[in-house]
Amino acid sequence: MLRRHYEQCEACAKELAQFERTFGALGRLETVEPSADFQSRVEQAFLKSHPQFARKPKFRLIRAASIAAGFFIIAAGALILLMLAGPADKNDMLANFPPTVTPEEDLQYKALPKTALPSRIDASAWGEALAYDQRLVAAAQSAKPADGALKWLAARQEPDGSWKGADAGETIELTGLALLALSHSEEHGLAVRKGVAFLRSRQRDSGAIGGGTPESHAIATLAMQEVAIRTKDPAAIRVASKGIDMIAQQNATGAWGRGAVAGWHYHVLRLAVASGDRALTEALVHGHRALSVRAVWESLGPADQAAALRAELWTEPKPDVKRWAGEVSKLLERSPIPGTEPANFSKNDLRLAYFGSALLAPLGGDAWTKWWGPLQAKLAKTQSADGSWPAAFQAGKGQIYTTALCALILQTRDRIPPLEE
Repeated sequence: MLRRHYEQCEACAKELAQFERTFGALGRLETVEPSADFQSRVEQAFLKSHPQFARKPKFRLIRAASIAAGFFIIAAGALILLMLAGPADKNDMLANFPPTVTPEEDLQYKALPKTALPSRIDASAWGEALAYDQRLVAAAQSAKPADGALKWLAARQEPDGSWKGADAGETIELTGLALLALSHSEEHGLAVRKGVAFLRSRQRDSGAIGGGTPESHAIATLAMQEVAIRTKDPAAIRVASKGIDMIAQQNATGAWGRGAVAGWHYHVLRLAVASGDRALTEALVHGHRALSVRAVWESLGPADQAAALRAELWTEPKPDVKRWAGEVSKLLERSPIPGTEPANFSKNDLRLAYFGSALLAPLGGDAWTKWWGPLQAKLAKTQSADGSWPAAFQAGKGQIYTTALCALILQTRDRIPPLEE
């Protein structure tokens, strides 16, 4: 009951994140063992200063009452913690992992933390993928000029640094999407810093940002990751590192989610590997084995199929471009934006437009040309004069979502380099 409440309540989500960070900090305090006669010396000093309590029955009663009260407080605290950490549905919620301690005072990182590659993984193919990974990181580092959509998004940022949704989970998703779209714009540096501060305030001690869905966590983590790579901001680095660790744990033995969840998660993992954490190659290897089983995703809708294929492509160090072009040809059978008039907006699927573009852009060729030309023209036609897209452009999502996601779609070629370069 409490878990359901704080996922809907913005104030409680913030309060819970603060408590969990406090518990984590307290857990790092050094404990001191008292001397053997410490208790007796304290009791003697107390009785010397307060002789009225010198009668043994009274003192024993006080001591017994104190012990009983202490046990009651511990039991009550444990019950509250157990209620807050109630069982999570693996299909809908982030798993509860023991927190990974990241020292708050450690500001020495100049890039995302790096760890040694496990010897049991054959990394030769991934070594050859280094040139592409360097271009991927360079794309994340580059600055982009602001456009009308970014100016509109920056103007809609709340005073606390967020972009508000209907509940706490949607707020994390919208803030992550908006921050991701704005992260390359030097003109909107203040909005980016405020967004980083907001997501940092919502990160739980386990690394989960907001405690909502795996998709919202991954979007927020990817946004923090790109900010960290481009700005080397210590706060963004810490949040991104803990968020990446959460995703790596969830996908340690194979793809934890399907469809859009996998699409976002493996984007985060591949970018982490590209930026130097080669130990996460193991997660990519295991993910590739799971994602390459077509029966896993063939029952999914078009957007989730595109996301699953994009995730699989992220996990392949030396993709065969011609084979992949054949794999994704079915995406061209359906336009992601058939409705360019308000009466037909309900037919649009911006998630398909986003993941389809992310999948086809690196492959290039005729498939990309046939996909991108009409999509770009439709986005230009439906964009308002103030830079936004209508709220109804994606059914049930709202104007911040549609504008942020359309802006990200238009940034696809800037974010994902072609494989043939």
